[in-house]
Amino acid sequence: MGEHEEIAVNEQEGQEAGEVEEQAQEMSLLEHIGELRIRLIRAVVALIIGALIGLLFSDRVIEVLVWPLRESELIVLSPTEASVIYFKVALFLGFLIALPYILHQIYGFLVPGLYPNERRLLLLGIPAAIVLFALGALFTMTVLIPFSMPVLMGFLQDVVQPTYSLDLYLSFVTTVLFWMGLLFQTPLVVYGLARAGIVAPEALKKARRLVIFAAALLAAIITPTTDPVTMLLVTGPFIVLYEVGIVLARLAVRQRGES
Repeated sequence: MGEHEEIAVNEQEGQEAGEVEEQAQEMSLLEHIGELRIRLIRAVVALIIGALIGLLFSDRVIEVLVWPLRESELIVLSPTEASVIYFKVALFLGFLIALPYILHQIYGFLVPGLYPNERRLLLLGIPAAIVLFALGALFTMTVLIPFSMPVLMGFLQDVVQPTYSLDLYLSFVTTVLFWMGLLFQTPLVVYGLARAGIVAPEALKKARRLVIFAAALLAAIITPTTDPVTMLLVTGPFIVLYEVGIVLARLAVRQRGES
């Protein structure tokens, strides 16, 4: 075999090897897409089942959400408003019921591409985020909303009679719940930043005054009223959460040094 023929054979073999590798990558990509589709279908089915279960509890949940209004009157502004709210709450409950299974599907899809330490952090971080969000929601419904609603209802009390739309009131409550749930993620965020080496516990301690100012500013944005009591109900927990974050940051630094 001549030199040119040998080169041609090698080039052909290289092309064939490249085609085989490309086909393997395409198959791998198709397998990932197929797995993602299956997991999405499972998550949607779980959401539907959860929503059907949520239909059984929508009335009670709505009663809990409107409890801070006490004796104030709630109205609906269209024939379909009450039914739409009822099914929205059922869908939201269905999401909460199906959330552990949905997160399990997400974790199952991501885990093949994660390192062992990343898997461990994910397994600990997701439940921690859920617990912190639940604590934020609980604080909102048991402390923040019950304290702030009388203040809101007291404005122009001699001029107007507080009467709220069910849809607008629940939108207001869920918005406050969402932001307070995110606010309660502060320790987890601080821990993650410290674990990644972005912030240090010493820097967090030095930033306390700035954090208190930022917390007061954030409270003025989040809270439905601007009275000192309600703002303190938001600022106080945030400062406590920040201090917990500093403790977790020290733990993160030790863990990063050991790894």
